[in-house]
Amino acid sequence: MRSFCPGDSHTYNMRSTTASILVINWLFILTFLTAACGGNSSANSGSGSNAKPSENSTDTAESKATFIAVGDMMLSRGVEHVIESGGPLMPFSQMAETLSSSDFNFGNFEAPISGNDGRMGKGLVFNVRTKDIDGLIKYKFKVVGLANNHAFDQGLAGLRNTIAFLNQKGIENTGTGEDKRAAWTPRVIEANGIRFGFLAASYASVNDGGVTKNQYVARIEDIDEMKTAIAKLKTECDIVVVAMHAGIEYTRNPEKGQIAFARAVIEAGADVMIGAHPHWIQTIEKYQGKYIFYSLGNFIFDQRKPDTKEGLSLRITAKRSGGKTVIDQIELMPVVIEKMGVPRRATPQETAAILKKIDIIDPVLKP
Repeated sequence: MRSFCPGDSHTYNMRSTTASILVINWLFILTFLTAACGGNSSANSGSGSNAKPSENSTDTAESKATFIAVGDMMLSRGVEHVIESGGPLMPFSQMAETLSSSDFNFGNFEAPISGNDGRMGKGLVFNVRTKDIDGLIKYKFKVVGLANNHAFDQGLAGLRNTIAFLNQKGIENTGTGEDKRAAWTPRVIEANGIRFGFLAASYASVNDGGVTKNQYVARIEDIDEMKTAIAKLKTECDIVVVAMHAGIEYTRNPEKGQIAFARAVIEAGADVMIGAHPHWIQTIEKYQGKYIFYSLGNFIFDQRKPDTKEGLSLRITAKRSGGKTVIDQIELMPVVIEKMGVPRRATPQETAAILKKIDIIDPVLKP
């Protein structure tokens, strides 16, 4: 090793300075590369990412992701009593294995969370206690639709608290917001490298048959907003899912407003349209090669008439192969609701009878 003398100090300082600059440059480059390579983990969510869908990726590895879609979930009124006796997981208990088998789940959340847990749901005015949503968290409901006729059951403050509370608990939500633009802002869930985008819209902003309009709830009349949202989502996601809350209650077939909106959604580029609100299962349409489920009926609800105690859940599987992502299949899984709000998988005999009501024989649908 060479020993330095005073005469070497200038050379040493220059070399030291050069080395320091090189180290700083390398640290900057490494920091930049680390930031550029960051990404969402499996089943993570977001709404503002500029990431492109997998079709634009050079990754041709095969991948699959599955989510389960359910109908109306109302954790208020009679379902509160179920929770009081069996705990907050009780409404989901008989579907635990099914719900746990997917990457994530989605449904229509049809009751606000006001934040006042002493206010019980009564009649047609609902309120969910903060402690009663544990089942949503445990059973992978990563995203829910809030656009429905009960969104304003606890007023604007209740709606705002619902959004904030769900966000705090890590449950993405779509269909409502501070203005129309926010209400039409999609939510994105990623699972196994496949990105699913969700939108939701309702026939009504408050529970008055659709008469009163406001800026806080996305409406099925907002065709231009819907088209714009889907067009943007198509650049960011692999699969676009739109939820519709509309239709005539306790009927088997969709009405013209449902049909018009659902078909417009498919024409705009959505991959599947999922409906709720009639409280009965309604017929299914294959339109331009894509499926429209006009109503999945109830999932967790306290209604007592026979057809309101039947619902339809969907196991939707997306597949990426050769750089292209499509819906590979949709499995129809009928449920029977017992004990005022506890769904279970239908037996084979019940499944056949329920699907017969909507003229379906094979419970597995292919593109």
